[in-house]
Amino acid sequence: MSKDVTRLYRQFVPSHYKLALEPNADKMIFAGRVEISGQKVGRPTKRLTLHQKGLKIIAVSVEAHSKGSSSQIPIDRINSHNRFDEVRLHSPQTLYPGSYTIIIEFSGHISRLMNGLYPCFFEQNGQPQKLLATQFESHHAREVFPCIDEPEAKATFDLSLTAPSGQTVISNTPIEKQTKSGALTTTQFATTPKMSVYLLAFVIGDMAFKEAKTKTGVLVRAYATPDNIQLVDFALDIAVKCLDFYNHYFGLDYPLEKCDLIALPDFANGAMENWGCITFREQCMLVDPSNSSLGTKQYVAMVVAHELAHQWFGNLVTMRWWTDLWLNEGFASWIEYLAVDNIFPDWNMWTQFITDEQQSALRLDALASTHPVEVPVHHPDEIRTIFDTISYNKGASLIHMLQQYIGADDFRAGLQHYLKKHQYGNTDTSDLWASLQEVSGKPVSKFMHAWTSQPGFPVVQSDLSGRKLSLQQTRFYADPSQAALAKPSLWPIACNSNPPGAPELLSTKTSMTELSESLSSIKLNQNQSGFYRLIYDQNQMSLLAQQVTAGKLEPLDRLGLLSDAFEAAKAGYSSSTAALRLLDSYSQEDNNAVWDVIAGGLGNIRVVMDDQPLREAMQPYVQQLVQIQLKRLGWKDKAQESHFDSLLRPTIIGLAAASEDAAVVKECLSRFKLMTKPEDLPADLRSVIYNTAARHGNQSTFDKLLNLHNNSISSEERTTLASALTGLKQPEIIDQALSLIKTDSIRLQDAAYWVAYSFMNRHSKHATWQWLQTNWEWLEKNLGSDLSFARFPLYAARSFSDAAFLKQYKTFFEPRVNPAIERAYRQGLETLSWQIAWKKRDLDNIRHEFVDRIIGPK
Repeated sequence: MSKDVTRLYRQFVPSHYKLALEPNADKMIFAGRVEISGQKVGRPTKRLTLHQKGLKIIAVSVEAHSKGSSSQIPIDRINSHNRFDEVRLHSPQTLYPGSYTIIIEFSGHISRLMNGLYPCFFEQNGQPQKLLATQFESHHAREVFPCIDEPEAKATFDLSLTAPSGQTVISNTPIEKQTKSGALTTTQFATTPKMSVYLLAFVIGDMAFKEAKTKTGVLVRAYATPDNIQLVDFALDIAVKCLDFYNHYFGLDYPLEKCDLIALPDFANGAMENWGCITFREQCMLVDPSNSSLGTKQYVAMVVAHELAHQWFGNLVTMRWWTDLWLNEGFASWIEYLAVDNIFPDWNMWTQFITDEQQSALRLDALASTHPVEVPVHHPDEIRTIFDTISYNKGASLIHMLQQYIGADDFRAGLQHYLKKHQYGNTDTSDLWASLQEVSGKPVSKFMHAWTSQPGFPVVQSDLSGRKLSLQQTRFYADPSQAALAKPSLWPIACNSNPPGAPELLSTKTSMTELSESLSSIKLNQNQSGFYRLIYDQNQMSLLAQQVTAGKLEPLDRLGLLSDAFEAAKAGYSSSTAALRLLDSYSQEDNNAVWDVIAGGLGNIRVVMDDQPLREAMQPYVQQLVQIQLKRLGWKDKAQESHFDSLLRPTIIGLAAASEDAAVVKECLSRFKLMTKPEDLPADLRSVIYNTAARHGNQSTFDKLLNLHNNSISSEERTTLASALTGLKQPEIIDQALSLIKTDSIRLQDAAYWVAYSFMNRHSKHATWQWLQTNWEWLEKNLGSDLSFARFPLYAARSFSDAAFLKQYKTFFEPRVNPAIERAYRQGLETLSWQIAWKKRDLDNIRHEFVDRIIGPK
């Protein structure tokens, strides 16, 4: 186990920072001065310790305050401890607990790693331009100024920035004063509320904005580089509506005078919730009304809603330590759906929640190498290893399950109680449970403890015979061989049955219930609110399949039934042929979320089985499977069609194209040939057309795609094109695509996309593996502190299912395992293991199943 980092907050408690910074974008350096007022606590010592990393300390002075007077404290030695990211100020005299002011002058370097203070690059009127921006979460404020860089160390901040006159300067609070001196202007910002240091932020450079106001008068501005300012309207509108919604839902008004949303050309993650100064990757904020896909529009709405939720849940009330990061992110990942559902009720967000959040979390959490959502964090460096599907998606899924368990009204009232009680303070997960329990009267702490403290989740086996219902829970493993090595686990499972009759909670390993009447089948986990999988006996499954065919199950129940069947088959709990036969009852399916499960299940078979005869045998089956929806939807949007139909069209056309439907492929290639610019293609179908052209393309196809990529200023469009550019099959073109990753043609923030997409292409995955090994040092140097770096082992593992690659994987990664990739490395090992086992167990059966569908059983 890692050793806990020393908590400096337990030695010195800051109350106020007066920070002045003067960055020089040309020289990539900055100078600064900080005055930190606070209380020394604990035992008397002869030193004061602050966080700093990579800074040059130029001068230090310390004042002690007592009974209205101040005295200078001598400092005879200053030690910077790089291993601990600390600067230690030693005094020859004993420093007793009390009030102190620490004044430090310092300088530092502007980073290219998209942490701390870093540059963003763009062009304006053909000329290169540079912005400066900050990213302080989780522990990068120390790279810009000495501080107590811990979430519990809340303080107020007075920030002043000196920058070239005429440049836009933005921070958490409104501008209070500007003073011009020659070519430079010093901007002083209003004092911030009491907040964690990781939420301090600023941006300097040439930016434009549009603005609007909430019902309570909060000024909301959406900023972008001047060439992209026309693309901020959608995000601005969503932001205003979300703030109004959250004001009402939380029962506390947004506490700042203004809220800025800033689209940055270079940004490591999706977005960052800095209080009143929210920063975004461009593709997470910018929407072209006539040129962005519906999926992008929905994604932007959700990211904006997510970051604005943090203004209360994370900023106003903050976790005490990073161990409770999951609740911060899991809650925002849940309530973003509530907010967007309120704004766009016809989007059916809760159906999409189950597909996008719950199902993805269940897949990762099926590994033995998963982690509990409430996992101890001993050092901030570990955070990037848990900034993952478990913290976000499983966290959101558990919040959703809890809300269903205690009821929507009590859940909201409990949240309001929690926020009012702890505003401007720090909490642990138990504080939220206590508020929800107090309001609802239900045993929230007891119910949630098993779900948050244990890794994994249960699978419930349901056997029904007349009136006797037998339920049994065990932990679900993607690789069943892990089950023999694990400790027994139990969860309190909300059965939520239809028709009613099953116990409300299954909290024991087994349960036998005598129903009030004889039933042929019973559907558990209605609407998929519970975080578990189900395996029904053969008779129940057959009858449930008949209900699917007859249209008697709701979309979420159809989704859950099929997803559970696919995942149980992969893990060896049931056969893959049984899952495929269940799929036959979905021939009339018209729900996009259910089709996401269908596409994912068939895609997993193609990737993991990695068998050309099977691939060819699957093509006519998939062509037939999609025909009803292909004819219904067609290629053009229909007047008044539903949001789900608009999302379903590219899914269906994409499946038809991937299965080599001749008419669909011909149409895709014809449209690609005739296009001269992206706008010539429907935004929702562009990805399908690009990727089909790439799959059937040659060097001229690649050149056309690359030209489109290099001439686009749209982050969304470049990402879409990256998928196609890495999708050709010729070895020499694959090498060209991989060689671009380290060039200026590809932004560093997009490198992970190119590697992931290249691994997903069966023709390029071996070349990508070789490229990854050859360029590992470059990736580590340039992306080592980025969250995407930890995912590279998983990108590789998910693409292979043979023992030879498993050996190569171990040989390469074992000597290079460090805290940043250790968890992903182990998850990759396990992923390879279950994929190899599934292929060995089921390849022949699956191949025969599809061959029989074509030529009939022998």
